[in-house]
Amino acid sequence: MKIHVIGAPGSGKTTLAHDIASRFHVPHYELDKVNWEQESVATIIERPAWITEGFYLVWTEPMLYHADCIVFLEVSWPIAAWRLISRHILNSLRNTQSYPGLNGIKALVILLKDTRRYTLNLGQTDKSTVEDLHKYLETRRGLAVPSKEEYQKTYPETYQKLALPPTEEFVRMYLEKYKGKLFLVKNATDRERLFELLEK
Repeated sequence: MKIHVIGAPGSGKTTLAHDIASRFHVPHYELDKVNWEQESVATIIERPAWITEGFYLVWTEPMLYHADCIVFLEVSWPIAAWRLISRHILNSLRNTQSYPGLNGIKALVILLKDTRRYTLNLGQTDKSTVEDLHKYLETRRGLAVPSKEEYQKTYPETYQKLALPPTEEFVRMYLEKYKGKLFLVKNATDRERLFELLEK
C-alpha cells in the first residue's frame, strides 16, 4: 500500500494519513516534519509500503508517480479556517505551539490568508503553466529521483513559486494525469468510501 495525501492546510491531511497508517500498519511520513538528511524522497518511495502527506507539488512528484492511490482532500474555506484557528489555540494551550506569542499570531494570519486564496481559487490558475510543468517533469522521469533541494534548484525558476500550489483548481489540473488512481475526499461519506476501497 503506497498512498499520497494532498490538500490545503486545515483539510485534514495529517488526521486522515494517521488513521490510514494506524488501521493498515503502514509507515506515515508528514512531509513538513521529515528529516531529509535521513529520509529522502528516494528512501521513502523504495519502501514496500508508505503513506505520505503534504501541501506541495513538483518535488513530491516521485510520490505521486509511485503511489497506488492519491487522496485529494477538498474542504470549504470556513471549515479550513475553523480548523486552523482551533489547532492554533489548542497547541498554544498545550504549550506545543511551534510559533508562540505574537509571531505565532502573525504566522496564523498569513496561513489563513494563503489558505483562503487557495480554497476560493483567488490565485493564479493557468492551464498552460500546468501543461508546461508536466512536460518539464516528464523529461526528468527517467533520471534518478532527486532530493527536495535538488528539485528546487533544477526546475525552472518560473515554477519555483508553485511548490506551494496557488489554488485548488490548479491542483485539480495538475493531478489530472493521475486520475486513474486519484480519490477525492470532500466529506465523511467520501472518507468511509476510501477506507472501504483500501480494505479490498
